[in-house]
Amino acid sequence: MKRVKTLTAGIFLLSQALSGAAFAASVTLAGTTVDFTFDDTMLGLFGQANVSGDTLYFTPIDFEAQSLNGAGYALTNDTMNIKVAAHAGWLFSSIDLSEKGDYLLLGSGSTADVGGQMRVFDVATPLVDVTASIQSSSPLNQVGLPTHNWAAGASTDLSAWNTTQAINVTVQNLLLASTGVTPSLSFLEKKFVGLTAVMAPVPEAETYAMMLAGLGLVGWAAVRRRRPVSK
Repeated sequence: MKRVKTLTAGIFLLSQALSGAAFAASVTLAGTTVDFTFDDTMLGLFGQANVSGDTLYFTPIDFEAQSLNGAGYALTNDTMNIKVAAHAGWLFSSIDLSEKGDYLLLGSGSTADVGGQMRVFDVATPLVDVTASIQSSSPLNQVGLPTHNWAAGASTDLSAWNTTQAINVTVQNLLLASTGVTPSLSFLEKKFVGLTAVMAPVPEAETYAMMLAGLGLVGWAAVRRRRPVSK
């Protein structure tokens, strides 16, 4: 009887381990010049990921915030974490974030806003990072039906990281809706998120040689101009 219980417990633990491994799935999607890697169980409100070119994009259906009849502030937030690896022969120029959705404001005192932050660090040197705030392209202040579109974005310049082969990108998203009187309504929804890796080709050896030769000629010309003219 004791052996049966031990065997049953072992089978249970093994099944739990296997099911856990199945749920924690690391996914890599290939772009044109980069690969995007992420844990698909931690995408949360962003939903399923897709790739077009060097853009990883999402079309969420439940990423929303709403406040009704003077209920005050309603905040919805989520964060995703993506590793982006460059293909051979390419370097990072920038990481650009684009977001879109719609909103509805009814009644006095209703407000809606979009915010958050994008943080990028070099996988090889994690203490080297850069951040950018997610900001809407115009105020979300149009009142009444129909719903109105909004757009937001952020960008990080990585051109100085000219030897970086892999980066980690964290995107923290915030949706904020509020109402101050009764009756009133504030509704805000995110419908598209696109993360684009802007890449530049690695300069070839001939290009470096031409650059050095050009700099040499410029230096020679500058020295020649400074020399006094002999009489």
